[in-house]
Amino acid sequence: MGKKKKSTSVAKDITVETKIVKLSYLQTIAVAQSIGDTSDLETEAGGGPVGVNVNMSKKGGMLGLGNLFGKKKVSIGVEQDSTGEKIIDNWMQPYFNRIRYAIGIREITASAYTFAEASEFVSTIFGSPKDIIKVYCITDEYIPPEFDQSTPWVSYYIKPEGEVDWIRLNSFAAPTKFDDDGNIVPKIINFNIPKSPNAPLEDKFQFTESPVRQIRFKAILRRPSDSTSQSTTPLLKSYRLVLTPKELL
Repeated sequence: MGKKKKSTSVAKDITVETKIVKLSYLQTIAVAQSIGDTSDLETEAGGGPVGVNVNMSKKGGMLGLGNLFGKKKVSIGVEQDSTGEKIIDNWMQPYFNRIRYAIGIREITASAYTFAEASEFVSTIFGSPKDIIKVYCITDEYIPPEFDQSTPWVSYYIKPEGEVDWIRLNSFAAPTKFDDDGNIVPKIINFNIPKSPNAPLEDKFQFTESPVRQIRFKAILRRPSDSTSQSTTPLLKSYRLVLTPKELL
C-alpha cells in the first residue's frame, strides 16, 4: 500500500498591535512648538516575517494499521507580516517624574521698629589702681542724613563712682560744641589738679571729695519728635574711654 500524501496549508496573517509611547520633555516641547513631528517616530514595514513554525505528529488514519505505517508528521507554518509602527493619535498629558511638595506659609507679619524720642546707655565701671586725673572719650557715631546736622543728637557724660552728678563732655575728635547755656562742652575732664593759666578752653577741671579711681560712661541718644522719624535713630557704633593715672604726668 503506497503512502498517502498529506497536504499542508500555510496561514499568513496581518497582526495589528497598539501601544502608548511617552515622549521625552524635549520631544514634547518640539512637538508643541511645531519644531518636530511625531511621524519621525514611525517605522517602515517589512523586515522579514515574524512568527513560529508549528510541527505536529498525527497517527495513521486507518484502524489497526497505525503500528504498521507509523506516525505521520504534519508541518504547519504561520507567518506574520509587520506593517511598521504608525502614529494614529497624539495628545498632551501632564507627566511628573518628581515628587511635588506644597508648602503653605501663614501668620506673616509686616512691621517696623519704633524708637523712643530719647534713650540712654550707661556703661559698667572703668577702674584704675592709681588715681585718675584726666579722662576723655573717643566715639564713632552715626547721625541719619535727614536729621538736622547742627543739633547734638548724641551727648556723652562721665561720672566718678560715688558722685551724684554726671559731667558732660564732647568726643575728643569731634568739632567744638556748646550746651544750652552757650558754654563750650569740654573734651577733657581733669580731676583734682590745679588749673594752669594757659589751659585750653575745652578742658574742664573738676574737684571731688575723694580720689577718683572708678568712672562710668553714659550716652544719651535722641531723635526728632515728629511722627515721620519714629523709625529712625542715631547710632553709637563704638566708644573708648582714655584714663590717665596721676603718676604718668
